[in-house]
Amino acid sequence: MKHLIPLLLLLGYSLAFAQATNCYSIQDADRKNYCLAMSHRQASYCYSIHAGDDKNYCLAQVHSQRTYCYSIHQSDLKNQCLGLIK
Repeated sequence: MKHLIPLLLLLGYSLAFAQATNCYSIQDADRKNYCLAMSHRQASYCYSIHAGDDKNYCLAQVHSQRTYCYSIHQSDLKNQCLGLIK
């Protein structure tokens, strides 16, 4: 279950563009908050994500700031974040 959010992104970006109503049916709290953050483009949902690396990944995307990527400890996820955020 570790770093499930990036795995979902690798499967496609459909989650990121999901309607907020669909996000509420997601059982896993971190995945639900990530979905809500992407659909509303609001960082407040990112702060509800418990996994630190996933939280920083979410914040980097919502704010479009690479500085959050540098706080990610897992190297693959950090590199993915840096590649995504320009």
